[in-house]
Amino acid sequence: MRLHRCLSVLAIAAVGVLGTLSPATADTGKKYVALGDSFAAGVGIPTILDQSCSRSDHNYAHLFAAQRGYSLTDVTCGGATTDSVTSTQLSAVTSDTGLVTLGIGGNDIGFTDIVKACVEAGTLGGGSGTAIGALATGSASGSAEALLGCKNKFAASMPTRLAQTSAKLTTLVVAIRTRAPQARIVLVGYPKILPDDASTCLGQQPVLPDDANWARDTVIGGLNTMLRSQAGTEYFSTFELYNGHDVCQPVANRWVNGTKVENGDGMPFHPNQYGHAATAQQMAATIAG
Repeated sequence: MRLHRCLSVLAIAAVGVLGTLSPATADTGKKYVALGDSFAAGVGIPTILDQSCSRSDHNYAHLFAAQRGYSLTDVTCGGATTDSVTSTQLSAVTSDTGLVTLGIGGNDIGFTDIVKACVEAGTLGGGSGTAIGALATGSASGSAEALLGCKNKFAASMPTRLAQTSAKLTTLVVAIRTRAPQARIVLVGYPKILPDDASTCLGQQPVLPDDANWARDTVIGGLNTMLRSQAGTEYFSTFELYNGHDVCQPVANRWVNGTKVENGDGMPFHPNQYGHAATAQQMAATIAG
């Protein structure tokens, strides 16, 4: 565990060191606009620049821009949707913008409500491992619907939610391209919040295994597939980057918070400063230039 803590610290340190180097090989001064929701804004990570959006000066956009010497305009905002990006953030993109990153879609499909339902079912289900087990043994309280979990509640509507969000995103991408014809538009995917082996969440996070697998593959996976498929853009994946750093890992290994903020800063079920630092470092290696 101590080794993993050191590796997390090194992720931050590496970004800090790179940020002090002369950006002679970078496009110094390139105008970079960061758009997006709470996963892009770095909610809860000091120092907060805008209280209404909980936007951090240590989110990936700020760390990445510092490394490359870019001129950053960061208008990311907690709670943002594709509609609110269009109405309140898009104006930051201008004809001389050279790079736009956009992380969006989670709030459009109801991410917060999905998380709440997953946690509620896991909490009511206790240590039984399944909702059916909790109902059969009488070990849980609360409604039967809540016990059946977030997959039961949201699975039927998820294809429609994703399709509607995809259509809005396509319109937003066209608007960005219209405002900045020469810009690179990079869509930033959502991280791997839950592990491949859902059984590792037992005792770490209150989530039923079936819900965990569905949320990982259909909710996060669906969002990322939607982002990846947008024409006229590039896609930056954070999913694989978070292998071994999800909410069900030992606390010292987490780059994303669970129900509690226990490793660093941030908000529940959002990346902490280690996740943002690792994302910025990977960005510098793959999309800069």
